[in-house]
Amino acid sequence: MVTGVVLPQMGLEVSEGTIVALHVALGAQVSEGDPLLEVETDKAITDVVAPCAGVVVGFDVEVGDTVEVGATLVRLDDGGDAPAPEPAPVQVAAAATNGAGASGAPAAPASPGAGDGAHAIRAAPVARRAAVHLGVALEEVDGSGPRGRITLRDVERAAHDRGGAPVAATAGPAGERLEPLSATRRAIARRMTASQQIPQFALHRDVDVTWLLAEKQRLSTEPAAKVGVNDLLVQALAETLGAHPDLAATYVPAQDGAHPQLRRGHGVDVGLAVATDRGLLVPVIRRAHERPLRELAADRIRLVAAARDGRLGVGEMSGATISLSSLAAFGVDRFNALLNPGETAILAVGRTVDRVVPLARGLAVVPMMTLTLTLDHRIVDGATGASALADLAQLLEGGMTWRV
Repeated sequence: MVTGVVLPQMGLEVSEGTIVALHVALGAQVSEGDPLLEVETDKAITDVVAPCAGVVVGFDVEVGDTVEVGATLVRLDDGGDAPAPEPAPVQVAAAATNGAGASGAPAAPASPGAGDGAHAIRAAPVARRAAVHLGVALEEVDGSGPRGRITLRDVERAAHDRGGAPVAATAGPAGERLEPLSATRRAIARRMTASQQIPQFALHRDVDVTWLLAEKQRLSTEPAAKVGVNDLLVQALAETLGAHPDLAATYVPAQDGAHPQLRRGHGVDVGLAVATDRGLLVPVIRRAHERPLRELAADRIRLVAAARDGRLGVGEMSGATISLSSLAAFGVDRFNALLNPGETAILAVGRTVDRVVPLARGLAVVPMMTLTLTLDHRIVDGATGASALADLAQLLEGGMTWRV
């Protein structure tokens, strides 16, 4: 019997995916759970696996195609005697000469009309399109993405290094070109447009982080602990939300004639904004209100690495109670972060700067950090938000008892 393998639903907000790579060849025998192809959604890059053992008898997609959830991707025959593979929209690249190499990994199928091994090269669809426009041979580009995958930035760097100029995708008086948004950028655009529909306001507060930096230094010397400032902020933020539960609520719009409601959960899951070459991703640190710092730090390190390598699962980027966004590493003093739809608050963190401040009827130079708390005005008023921000500042200036 022939079974169609479809693009699964990978989160409520995921509606489509782009085929990044094919892991098997036409006619290949696969076992249940074997990866068949790699898909990039607006949340993550993930493998679609075989639901059963069988023989690959057809592909309904090729690398670079964007398909909707539920669309058939691969056809498997799970019978004892599989029929001969039927003609499919993709051909099989020769294994020995087109990238299978010593590892024995199957060569990637190539599109009709493509040269041998054309799709043995791992490259993002937008990178492939840019390579055509810029006249760059992908075979000569070193990929910096996960497992050597070529990114748009790699192609643009290669074009720049050889002195090439961008080729316009569409002729125009100024020589401009049109470039499609990646799946991640489309998701960011969609969510930030939705964010602008939320009545939100921002509160700023300067915090003396003398004690916080000393605590980071002290805690980092403990065995098996690699605690950073962000880990301390995550735990203090979770503590603050415990005392101000409205910041952990979610606004539920009116439906079917009912009045708007607030949804309240249990505990605090903190989203951590991470800049990647695919755009901004927000992995979620779970149960920040109850976990010790060493666990939070280890989880942060793992999630940030996975985000930058394109290995985050959809479940690792959903369900945050509140988000934390820091641009301190870029020298930004303060900024207003936009709310993620579904969350009531987001904390923006600026860099730490030595400033002259009044102290004990004199002047002192102390390290200061600016925190900006953006809030959903449908749930939180100014006084409530100011009280929460004041409590957070008090914790960071010496009032926090860390769970180590």
